[in-house]
Amino acid sequence: MMRRIARLGCLAFVLSGTNACLSVRAPSFMQAAPEREWPSTLATAEERVSEGKYDTADSVLARFAGRYPGSAEAFETAYWRALFSMDPKNSHASVATAVTLLDAYLSGLYPREHRREAFALRAIADQIDNSRSALALVQSRDTTSPASGGVRIDVPKPGPDPAASDAEIKRLKDELAKANAELERIRRRLAQPP
Repeated sequence: MMRRIARLGCLAFVLSGTNACLSVRAPSFMQAAPEREWPSTLATAEERVSEGKYDTADSVLARFAGRYPGSAEAFETAYWRALFSMDPKNSHASVATAVTLLDAYLSGLYPREHRREAFALRAIADQIDNSRSALALVQSRDTTSPASGGVRIDVPKPGPDPAASDAEIKRLKDELAKANAELERIRRRLAQPP
């Protein structure tokens, strides 16, 4: 009996000393259907994207979410659909669709695997949308002419005020002189022996 305990103790010691790692995972047949099917569904969608078939990839993910509504994996489809929707290579890319999907993903109750990425994508989508709006506004101003019935108002840009420029230059020179004097004072202080 004592030998058996000693052997078990030695075995435990050897295993702990080798940094042995043991992971236990339930067999796939014991996993829920969404958890079991999600890896292959995502792989299929990513494969369709690599082939340039964005609409097919979106359909694969949308069907999965429709089959397993409320599952954590169905929730993840929103992130991937948004990502694929924002891809510049996607001929049907839609920032508005991506924003809607990202908002749904970020507001969900499940733990989000790609939370940081989704926040970054949401910020990028906002910047793209703002840039497009600004560009459209500039283009509409440039194309508006009296002949087309629009009103175009050209506001001349004010030129530099010479008095203000001279005052600013003088102020900057004064600040530079003060900074140089302070540097010189510090240099002298450091050069003195302690």
